Amino acid sequence: MIRGAQKKMIVIRTHDSRVFEEAYFVIRRDTDGMMDNCDMLTEADRIIRRNTAGAHVTDSPSRRLPPWLARASWIMVGFLAGSGGTALLLLVI
Repeated sequence: MIRGAQKKMIVIRTHDSRVFEEAYFVIRRDTDGMMDNCDMLTEADRIIRRNTAGAHVTDSPSRRLPPWLARASWIMVGFLAGSGGTALLLLVI
């Protein structure tokens, strides 16, 4: 004879993630009636944050600058900062 097992779970579906489509959380039996939906979602969020603390998911490639353009932008910022500093120094002296 096969015994059935009934479990309660939270299913979180997302459409804005490039990595995940759904997340499943199985609720412990000893927490029946102790937590409301907000508490369960807060706990799920805490678990996700704790287990992905070192992970970094990058933005979609369409939102990022190409590496050569990012480097060129920083070079221009450095050039402008140096030129501005030199101009201020010459005005003071």
